[in-house]
Amino acid sequence: MRYFIYIAYLGKAYSGWQVQRNALAVQQVVEEALGRLLPTAVAISGSSRTDKGVHARQQVAHFDLIGPIDPADVSYRLNRILPSDISITAIRPVVDGAHARLDACYRSYAYTIITQKDPFYRDSAVWLCHVPPLALLNQIAALFVIQADFEFFSKTTDATKSFVCNIKEAFWLQIDQKIVFHIKADRFLRGMVRTIVGTILKAATGKMDITALAQLIRQKPAVRPVLTLMPPHGLTLVEVGYPEALFIKENAS
Repeated sequence: MRYFIYIAYLGKAYSGWQVQRNALAVQQVVEEALGRLLPTAVAISGSSRTDKGVHARQQVAHFDLIGPIDPADVSYRLNRILPSDISITAIRPVVDGAHARLDACYRSYAYTIITQKDPFYRDSAVWLCHVPPLALLNQIAALFVIQADFEFFSKTTDATKSFVCNIKEAFWLQIDQKIVFHIKADRFLRGMVRTIVGTILKAATGKMDITALAQLIRQKPAVRPVLTLMPPHGLTLVEVGYPEALFIKENAS
């Protein structure tokens, strides 16, 4: 049987989601915990490869077992042995072949900025003394609600075959002393959200022409521009969405 496992984590102590040869990753910690509970070793495959220091409120991965399990019991037992910065929020049975990455309809991220230094947000938000007006930030963010080639807004790798992403939402909200950027798309490239945030702030502070930015998004120039990559600890993977048809009702026989 195949299951989706929903995972929340603080990324400070980890070198990202994906298993790495010489560094500790969230995927490795969860796989080792599952191996302690289940009779055989289990490999999990995640929906998104969050970078070093990036957090997740809802990372999703899939894994296979020969027989059924009690999802609530396994979730409870996993949380008993996992470190305090990783939590299992749900395990759900899915149809054969359901894939945590390929079947995702959308992913949403949030990037948090604080305007007043606060030690309680030191690992989950970036402190900026001066933030441009919210209306201007949203005016520039609206330029990104488009289906386009975002190669220049990403860390390119040889494995990336397509840079086209369909951004469905991009907006800023102010909550007390926090300024939060929300973005939702069918897919994201490596470093893309942090680069978009840095670029919006650059344009909003007059360090980049807004008209030139709009042209950059819609038509790649011949020369790759110099864009700003924001620190990772302000970024959180918030949600991954799937078609409801993938999930098996737990009371089904």
